[in-house]
Amino acid sequence: MRKFYFSLFFFGLLLQSVFSQSTEVTTTDQADFQKAMSLYNRKLYKPAQHLFRKELLNTNDAQIKSKCEYYVALTAIKSGEIGAENLMERFMEKYPDSPFGANAYIDIADYYFGQGNYKMALQWYDKVNPTDVHWQDKDRFNFQKGYALFTGGKRKESEKYFSQLRGSKEFGAEANYYLGYIAYDSEDYSTASTYFERVQEDEQLNKNVSYFQAAMNFKQGKFEQAISEGLKQKQKTKNPQELSEINKIIGESYFNLQKYDEALPYLKAYKGKRGRYSNTDYYYLGYVYYKNKDYNLAIEQFNKIVSGKDAVAQNAYYHLAECYLNTHQKQQALNAFRNAYQMDFNDQIKKDAHLNYARLSYDIGNPYESVPSVLLAYSKNYPNDHKEEIQSLLIDSYVSSGDYQAAIDLLEKSTQPKDKEIYQKVVFYRGLELFNEVQYQPALAYLQKVKGNDTFAARALYWSGECAYQLKDFR
Repeated sequence: MRKFYFSLFFFGLLLQSVFSQSTEVTTTDQADFQKAMSLYNRKLYKPAQHLFRKELLNTNDAQIKSKCEYYVALTAIKSGEIGAENLMERFMEKYPDSPFGANAYIDIADYYFGQGNYKMALQWYDKVNPTDVHWQDKDRFNFQKGYALFTGGKRKESEKYFSQLRGSKEFGAEANYYLGYIAYDSEDYSTASTYFERVQEDEQLNKNVSYFQAAMNFKQGKFEQAISEGLKQKQKTKNPQELSEINKIIGESYFNLQKYDEALPYLKAYKGKRGRYSNTDYYYLGYVYYKNKDYNLAIEQFNKIVSGKDAVAQNAYYHLAECYLNTHQKQQALNAFRNAYQMDFNDQIKKDAHLNYARLSYDIGNPYESVPSVLLAYSKNYPNDHKEEIQSLLIDSYVSSGDYQAAIDLLEKSTQPKDKEIYQKVVFYRGLELFNEVQYQPALAYLQKVKGNDTFAARALYWSGECAYQLKDFR
């Protein structure tokens, strides 16, 4: 009995020693792990990783070992180590039931999100099963994944996540703002306005809402409202690029309302996309100068875009020609009208330019083609427009160029009283022309068509006699 007592005594001492050693080891492991966590929490990832690796080798505690492996992978990612993602993937394969499992991908995604690397953040958010996200983290997860999708150009996909946050206290305003922008970008302006109205109380987000409201009103042709919202936004923004775009909206709204004086300062204040004007921008400014009768400045703007081959260039050529006419530069006007009518983007401008080209050709001559050919081309293309005027110009051009036969052919078809008098002159000159060509019989036939008691009739009678003499007809 005594012997058994001593055995129990020594066995108890042995157990106490073993338990004491085990507790000491566990306490030491916990202390070392906490040191590493302290460094990690201070964002000293490399030193923390070193301690996690050291503890991983030294500890026999399975729970601490798995924690160390997790933080070794996480610090590798946050330190930017190449291949760090593979460490985390291996951890997830090795410990599929780890309590870190549900949060591991989110932790990494959140880290990249905080760094502004939304592309990498999205890669890790995509690995997360939404049903595994704790309800307290749900709104943050939806917003950050939605935002990562949005910045990556996947706006329709981001809508799914933002839509779940419309009533969120923390993320609702921002979610409604981005939903409004997505609708705006899709030209669903009614929906966009509804979302933007929900962020009116958020001072920061509301800074941009007036800009979108102005842009939406402009695109819907609500120019008065666009001006009103644009003027509001001008008071709010200090961003030079946004201010430039607002000036464009206000200026073009006044332009569309035909308030050209009001449009001018805003169009001039617009700086262009990335500091460059488009052809349309030059056209708007040029047209305003033209309407304000500042023709030289209009010419300067229009000449910047006429090298194009589009509807804007055709319009510019037409108004450029009118500016040249108003500054007494007829040859330049002729060239501009010619270019405008040779383009096919706007039928009315093409027609008007062709008519003016024909008129100017008659007025000052044409270095490119004969005046009659220009007039005939217009008459062929528009047989029922300005018919009498074109025929009159054509007859005069034939007479001026000495093509009497062509003039006679037209005059004999004419029913205009004034053309009868012209006909008398033209047949006389044609007869005289044939006489000089020693074609006495045809000459006589034309000269005998001259009727009346005026000077031409007397002269025609004289030359008819000359023809008869040459023909030896002495009757």
